[in-house]
Amino acid sequence: MVGIDIIDIERVDKSQEFLQKIANESEIEYVSKSFCESLRHQRTGALFCVKEAVMKALEMGKNSGVVFKDIELSHEESGKPIVILHGKALERYNERFAGKKIEVSLSHTPIMAIAIAILQ
Repeated sequence: MVGIDIIDIERVDKSQEFLQKIANESEIEYVSKSFCESLRHQRTGALFCVKEAVMKALEMGKNSGVVFKDIELSHEESGKPIVILHGKALERYNERFAGKKIEVSLSHTPIMAIAIAILQ
């Protein structure tokens, strides 16, 4: 299964309320460490894209009960992005895709953010 998402950075809500709605504490900390507002905005867009891509790959639509905070973006020491599932996302993953690895990749510029999720 594959999921992909792309977004125009200008369409990403810059508010702290939006970030708190979609992000876990560790993700908020990661975004907040950005050295300028533009990078914080790009990271928020990329974070949103990762969560959307994972939901698509795991076939978790709007009626699945999964919320953005159920999907956490983290990083290995090398910087490689990894996904940690919680709550309803973890339940659905265990029911349908247990044993498969979720690989993600993301990129962003001041104009666009994109992410892909692949189940292997």
